[in-house]
Amino acid sequence: MTTDLAWAVPISMIGLVSFSVTYATMPWLIKSLTQAGITGIDFHKPGAPKIATMGGIGVFAGLAAAITVSAILPLNYRFLFAIFLSATLAVLVGLLDDLFRLGKTTLVWLTFLFGAPVIAFQAGSTIVYMSPVGPADLGWVFWILVPFAYAFLMNGVNIYAGFNGLEASLGAITAMSLSISAILYGSIESALSLLALSGALLAFLRWNWFPAKIFMGGSGTFLIGAVLASSIISGTIKLAGVVALTPYFINFVLRALDRFTWSVGETTPNGEVVSKKRNALWALFMYKIPTTEPYVVRRCLLVQLMFGLGAIVFAYYHVNFALPR
Repeated sequence: MTTDLAWAVPISMIGLVSFSVTYATMPWLIKSLTQAGITGIDFHKPGAPKIATMGGIGVFAGLAAAITVSAILPLNYRFLFAIFLSATLAVLVGLLDDLFRLGKTTLVWLTFLFGAPVIAFQAGSTIVYMSPVGPADLGWVFWILVPFAYAFLMNGVNIYAGFNGLEASLGAITAMSLSISAILYGSIESALSLLALSGALLAFLRWNWFPAKIFMGGSGTFLIGAVLASSIISGTIKLAGVVALTPYFINFVLRALDRFTWSVGETTPNGEVVSKKRNALWALFMYKIPTTEPYVVRRCLLVQLMFGLGAIVFAYYHVNFALPR
């Protein structure tokens, strides 16, 4: 396990490819989805306007282009194919949900299956570095836990949504911080996949930030969860992943305490948002105090940034001072 910072440049170029393709795709996608009547309601705007949804298609286009271009690099393509196949399955199911509104139980069970490519290709190591205890080989137990990791992450990303720019920017910060962590660990395939995802999400935010012109939809949230899960499992960034994903876990617990009741708070007559319950992480920033939608999103991003930076610091310490040379 070695840190090779020389990979930072080619991986950054791959991220630029995903950014460029998604950026070029979005205007056409917004127009096409709107004309086809594939829209969602923006509950936090006056009059609850309908805007295009299924924007995850554009994010996937950028990711697919970036991973295709990465064929010019000397990488482990077994790992990359497993990550890409998992992401593809996630997008397909997300599209089905966007179009036909699959039941919650059906979606949860399906998310258990998205780890199948990673398991089938044995993409990743069963060794978990439990600093300062040392490495622990979980063996077959590790592969049994993989579907549960996918189910948590994909559903965790999906329920941490509901505001303009929230899920895309949270995903971009998480993917970027874990990409840097992966470079520090020498997990280049994971770093490339994560940065490709981050680049596509940053381009998507051009049209998804307040006031949004397109929503991500299940195709996008499931895609984020699948790439994060497969990259963490395939790479040596499992503990760093736990650190970076802590806000998702906190939100998951808050939503679970409220029995996963769907809610995006309420909108006041003057366009502010407020929540009567602390039933989500975003709800903590608008609990009984009306505020603006961008304010809530920025506070959520600040929390995610703190944990993302924490993951990078942990990875740096772990690589340089805790792991055996």
